[in-house]
Amino acid sequence: MKDLKNYIVLALLFTISFTSSLALVLQTYEFRNSFSVLDKLKIQREELYFKSNILIEEVEYYKNHISLREVALNGLGMKVPISKETIVVIKGKGS
Repeated sequence: MKDLKNYIVLALLFTISFTSSLALVLQTYEFRNSFSVLDKLKIQREELYFKSNILIEEVEYYKNHISLREVALNGLGMKVPISKETIVVIKGKGS
């Protein structure tokens, strides 16, 4: 009877130990997987941040270009030349 009781306790301890080890392995796997996904998201965020900065710079460039054109047309009375008004200057070979 005492041997059976010791055997049951030993089997129970082995089962608890195995279950605990398995849970630890699964938790470690889940942590590493989550960390990998988080790292990929950080890289993607950095790339998107870089692209958004480029787009902001382009918007500022075109915004400045449009505002300069409006000032030239409205404020200074300038106009875009038509084809009859354009003069093409060709640089000679000796110059």
